[in-house]
Amino acid sequence: MVCDPRDTPVIGVVLAGGSGTRLWPLSRAEAPKHLVPLLGDRSLFQQTLLRLHRALPTSPLVVVGAAAQAKPLAQQIAALELPVVVELLLEPQGRNTAAAVALAARFIAERYGGEGVMWVCPSDHRVARPEVLEAAFRLALPEVRQGAIATFGIAPDRPETGFGWIELGPVQAREGDLALHVVERFLEKPDAATAERLLASGRYVWNSGMFVMRADVLLAELARHAPEIHRAVAAAFAATDRRRQPLTPPAAAYGAIPEAPIDKAVMEHSRRMRVVPCDPGWSDLGSYRALFEVAARDAEGLATRGEVVAEDAHDCLLHTEGRLLAVAGVRELAVVATGDAVLVARLDDAEGVRRLVRRLQAAGRPEARRPAVELAPWGCRRLQAVVAGWTLHELRIEPGARFALPPAPQAHYLVLAGEGLARPAEGAPLRLVPGMPLPPADDGRVIEAGGIEPLVLLEVGPAGE
Repeated sequence: MVCDPRDTPVIGVVLAGGSGTRLWPLSRAEAPKHLVPLLGDRSLFQQTLLRLHRALPTSPLVVVGAAAQAKPLAQQIAALELPVVVELLLEPQGRNTAAAVALAARFIAERYGGEGVMWVCPSDHRVARPEVLEAAFRLALPEVRQGAIATFGIAPDRPETGFGWIELGPVQAREGDLALHVVERFLEKPDAATAERLLASGRYVWNSGMFVMRADVLLAELARHAPEIHRAVAAAFAATDRRRQPLTPPAAAYGAIPEAPIDKAVMEHSRRMRVVPCDPGWSDLGSYRALFEVAARDAEGLATRGEVVAEDAHDCLLHTEGRLLAVAGVRELAVVATGDAVLVARLDDAEGVRRLVRRLQAAGRPEARRPAVELAPWGCRRLQAVVAGWTLHELRIEPGARFALPPAPQAHYLVLAGEGLARPAEGAPLRLVPGMPLPPADDGRVIEAGGIEPLVLLEVGPAGE
């Protein structure tokens, strides 16, 4: 039976990879920027899931993420309590976006049929006006169901050299202020003079990295334009154990997939490309300048978070976690202080920050990979300081949550705030109140937070544990 294209499902696909090195120390290898609450209380990954669910309220969602980040991805998905199925596909290693999108397409074709429409979104972008993006999606959807591949072109407001650009071709459809165009061509990140010309022409938009297409169309175009990637993804998916959840292709097979962005592998070559120019308040948040531009700022142009005191400071991003940050006589800087690192950089020096992180990684510094704040189902563990071979962590246990203290004979705990119980492996529970120390123990204990406020503990233990 031939499926009516109007009845085919639309599945939101979130690409949850990348390292976000230009936002270090907020973003790190084990907690990259899409998993960090940079804007508000939810991570960019969670905001992307919610945005897709808003647009597709009854549709399943598919997340393609790194196997090394399986735990935080699963925790953040569960925390949203979405009323739809969220499938998690794990990459044993990153092979760029062509592999990730093709993996999702293979899964969707098998689970929902090849005519299933994929709305592919990066997990680390900001969209301030999702209703604009939804309108652009609705305009593109009829052509997508007929075999087109659509993207959303961001209306440019400056001669940006850090983004790819798209040249607009003839109009195929209109709805209100929006128009669906044929894509004439994709352009790589231009130099400054070229970017000025592109902006002045009015015929170009920024490449948002979001795409809408049928799964079978994507796979067919991949086979046509990047056959080696197509074959390698097919082999890796065929070798994937369907009984293992989340689905994870074998490391050797997945590692054999050639690396390439989906833009270069398919989109720049396909004749099926369409684009809807729009202005949904989009940012890729790819640098501290980008984060500064979308953050709330005071009359002096300061975007602050945490306890900050500034004197004669202008146009700066000032972020501190747990300690006073004081600045004087500075302009256009990013100053970021976490529990284990402080960054001072020019707002516009994103590549300098990236080079700095590479040096830290080469030196084997744990600050390059390990986050200062570790999220957990029970709350979070925040690094406060490393002193003379000892680490100080703040443990914040949410009301009603339970936390099992690992056996650690050298670890000491002090109750800072809140109330709760410590239940030893044997014997009666101990009531916890502020100021109470917990002696070291090697038998393991379960801490339960009571009351309406979090239970806060100070943990002191040997560095490296």
